[in-house]
Amino acid sequence: MSQNLSLKVAPSSKDDYLECPFDKGHVIMRSRMTVHLVRCAPNHHGSKKIHVGTCPQRAGFEEFMNKNEIAQTDELPYEKREEIECGEDWDKEPEVRTYDPKLYCDKKFLIRNPQGNPPGVRRQIRESERKRFQQHHKF
Repeated sequence: MSQNLSLKVAPSSKDDYLECPFDKGHVIMRSRMTVHLVRCAPNHHGSKKIHVGTCPQRAGFEEFMNKNEIAQTDELPYEKREEIECGEDWDKEPEVRTYDPKLYCDKKFLIRNPQGNPPGVRRQIRESERKRFQQHHKF
């Protein structure tokens, strides 16, 4: 049991007929042309079409294909650049001191990793950490 699935396109006022650029025997409604071209193109691999170069509506096609590259001349109202008054001064130094990881570890009693230091320095770090934790009864 095969079902015939077809794409239905709402008729428009532009429903005049166009000739297929691949096969002159195909006469297609304008509203169905894109669907037809997708289906017809694989049957005509070797054909080189220059329709886009001679098309009277080429400007619209180029604009569609290169939306990001073509500069828009008409600015929308929300795109107008105006200076906005603001009470913030981003150049002013913050009232809070910057983050100091050593000071943070001293206050929070985090275990530091002495890895990457020479053996003598690692021993000193471990000993000072042990004393610091014992003084504050955190060990």
